[in-house]
Amino acid sequence: MADRSAPDGVSASDPDPSSPDPSSPNPNSKVGLRRSMRSLRRSIPDRPERSARIWAHVRALLPANGAFRVLVFVSIAGDPETATFVEWCSSIGAEVAVPTDSVDPAWPDVVIVPGLAFTSAGDRLGQGGGWYDRFLAGVRPERRTIGVGFVEQIVDALPVEDHDIRLDHVVTESGDVVVGDGGGR
Repeated sequence: MADRSAPDGVSASDPDPSSPDPSSPNPNSKVGLRRSMRSLRRSIPDRPERSARIWAHVRALLPANGAFRVLVFVSIAGDPETATFVEWCSSIGAEVAVPTDSVDPAWPDVVIVPGLAFTSAGDRLGQGGGWYDRFLAGVRPERRTIGVGFVEQIVDALPVEDHDIRLDHVVTESGDVVVGDGGGR
């Protein structure tokens, strides 16, 4: 895979040579990477058009008959825009829910997962609250997890911990970046 770098040309696995302040967060830490990736996501141009391409690729991974239940996030600044995808799901008869503590992890057939950064192995850096890792730990083994983001969000490596859940797919506007085994580490 081509070398994908974090913002400002800093590889997600290399130290930040431009940070003269030793008290600055380490960009290799989750905190430092989150800060950098949030900034990068806010600067991504053409989000509506690029989001439409992401959802076209995601739709190709789903049953065409709408016989599925999907958990999909509500977009925040920098995320792929989900409104048209939710409309499409509803139009074909798929059941749709958004992440809340009341959603049973056994309910969805497909979980669409946002992130700040992803790897080609299906690792993900989220916002830091741990909701998706806790939720995904309880989903049925046959479910499909699909992380969605923009090509700039694909990095070589991320700091991962035992509780971090690996995704089955990571999809960008360029297509399916990874098809993994999901189900954890």
